[in-house]
This record gives sequence, structure tokens and C-alpha cells, in this order.
Amino acid sequence: MRRPFLALALALSACRSLPFVPRHESEDAKPPASFVRSTADVRATRMIEVREGLARPQALRILTDALSERFVVEVTDPRAGFVMTAWQSGVVRDGVPDLRYRTRLIARFMGENWNALQLRDEANWARGDEWDIGYDAAQLDTAATLLRQRLGKQP
Repeated sequence: MRRPFLALALALSACRSLPFVPRHESEDAKPPASFVRSTADVRATRMIEVREGLARPQALRILTDALSERFVVEVTDPRAGFVMTAWQSGVVRDGVPDLRYRTRLIARFMGENWNALQLRDEANWARGDEWDIGYDAAQLDTAATLLRQRLGKQP
């Protein structure tokens, strides 16, 4: 009877003496390089001056058409000049969308005459049961450039 107990005790003590080697995160366990962890609205926002002469319906249509080329426009409020895209997976790994990373854009015309457009980007990275909050710098810059071309003041 002592032999099984002794063997179990030796096996357990041998396991205890093994060094702990932490697992390193693989590349696919990290958010994209364009993800910036931040809660500062100033960093995640771009202001675009809207060219004169655009009627509100025309400006809103240009905005929604431009965003619809790459995103699904989920919310539109024509009276408030507000447009929000649906959350979407911004990363594809091995041909499958990575649902740990999601992004969306929020656009709002500012001023009584809608002479400026505020564009904000939101991005989240799932880390376990929690979401890291931030924005996608590349997506924000690309969308801002597109909207400046379509709505901005012409040189």
C-alpha cells in the first residue's frame, strides 16, 4: 500500500519543481496595429469643413452614399444630421472575420447651417470578458480623407 502512495507523492513533487513558462501571445491574439487604445474623443475625432452651397438633404445623401461604399449605415437622423455605421469586424484572419475586433464610424453635421462634419471612430478589442476601448487610426484617416473629397471645400 505504501508504494502507490509513495509513487504519487514523488510524481506530485516532481511536477511542482518544474519551472513555470508563461505563454506568449501569438500574433493573432493581438489587435491590429492600427488600433489605438484611448478614451480621448479628441484623438478619435476629425473635423471636416463642408463646402458652401450644399443643401442639408444633399449633404446627408453624399455622406451616407460615401459611408455605404465600405460600411453598413445603421442609423440615420436627417433632422439632427447624424449617421452611424453598424459595428463590423475589421480584421480577417485565415479567411474568417475576427470577432474580437470591431469598429464603427459616427458622423454628425455641426452648426446651424451644417458647415462642419464631425467624424468619430470607435474600435473595441475583446480581451477575455472585457473590451479594450479605442479607435482605428487607419480607418479614421481613410474615412476622413474620403469625406473631405466628397463634402469638403474645393480648392
